Amino acid sequence: MTLLLSFAALLPRLLLGFCVVHFIWNATDWKSLLVKVFLSAGVGFGVSSLFGFLWIWLSLPLTVYAILESVFAIMLTGWMVFAHRPSFQKMTERLDLTWVLILAAGVFLFAMNLAIYSLQYPHGRPDAWINWNVVARFVYLGGADWQATFLRQFDHPDYPFFMAVTNAITWVFVRAESTWGPIAFHFVISIFTAGLLFALVNHLRDFKQASLAAILFMSLPFIVDQGMRQYADLLLAYLMLAAGGLTFLYLQTKEVRIAILAGLMIGLGSWAKNEGLAAILGISLIWVLTALKKEGRLAFWNYIFGLAFPLLVVFLFKLFLAPSNDLISAGGSSLGKILDFGRYVTILQKAGEMLLNLSGIPLPLIGLIILIMMLTGRSAVHVNGMWMFGVVIGLQLAIYFGIYVLTPLDLTFHLKTSLDRLFLHILSMAFLWLFSWLRSPQELTKES
Repeated sequence: MTLLLSFAALLPRLLLGFCVVHFIWNATDWKSLLVKVFLSAGVGFGVSSLFGFLWIWLSLPLTVYAILESVFAIMLTGWMVFAHRPSFQKMTERLDLTWVLILAAGVFLFAMNLAIYSLQYPHGRPDAWINWNVVARFVYLGGADWQATFLRQFDHPDYPFFMAVTNAITWVFVRAESTWGPIAFHFVISIFTAGLLFALVNHLRDFKQASLAAILFMSLPFIVDQGMRQYADLLLAYLMLAAGGLTFLYLQTKEVRIAILAGLMIGLGSWAKNEGLAAILGISLIWVLTALKKEGRLAFWNYIFGLAFPLLVVFLFKLFLAPSNDLISAGGSSLGKILDFGRYVTILQKAGEMLLNLSGIPLPLIGLIILIMMLTGRSAVHVNGMWMFGVVIGLQLAIYFGIYVLTPLDLTFHLKTSLDRLFLHILSMAFLWLFSWLRSPQELTKES
């Protein structure tokens, strides 16, 4: 019963997310609707956690907020269905049954692997015990004293509250700090990350190409492991994929309201994890470039509008509540580290080793990608902004490289405990770029 309640408690926020996305971006073709469905988790959970956090900061009871939010989400969904039903086009098209079955099998196996992992590690892995889930317990159990969470000394008390408030709201409905709450949240985020990758490639290319991208992504044990560890890293990867993918869609369609969602998603990334602040730089670079042309200026300001609210909440959180970040507050000579080229060699060496073992399968992921690129080649379909998207991925990696160069922690220890998760942040975006670049099965069939 608690398991079912935990998933049911997420539904109003998913409905809220879809309503917000649809009101901002009113496209009704089936490909766009599919993208909007898989954006709903990020928007719904993210907006809910922002307002929930502000609510408890005003010393108001979280229980009242959770009930009011759910009632509002259900009423809003009912009104949207009634008011907008005539505008929806047919959401399906004729699809190859074989590819549908292959995709369905991939999704089923992915879901089973997620479920098995959650049963093996119901509390998640170490960082979930000592950081992410314990903050949710402070929010849910602490009442007026929830800010005691910032007194913790031995982990990261400055981490933002996206997951903490989300899981605490689930526990309000479950009426207990059950392990099923975080399990349900991370299960949904894992499914929606794969689903969003599918929906974006489907929008940019076609169904078969999207199926290949999603199946390869879901088949990696690395994704299952990271998804159900109950850390914030796959959540951040999902939000970065959403922001980057929406930016990609804007470059194709020039629909300026998409920019609001792109800004909102990358802003929520900074509310999910500190590394999300770095991700804002890369995504914002593309929007600055679009603003260099007169026709792109409205979209740029829409992007800033979407970014503003979550970034403001993060700023207030960091300024008035959270203690200093351990990497920033620690001492040490930055110049000496920059001039120590041995650190560069160590970082590159460990990064190369990690790439070779990242997938969790005998064949290295980077080798598999190179093999796929050699076998298929570049698509003849032109997708605008490919080079920009590549720059974003490269810039994110460069920022992470700089963090490692300057880290006050033992470099080898820091690399060993975090490098795989930093690669995860950009992996889904890299998959989107790759499968937008590759020839699709449909193209290969026509040529044969």
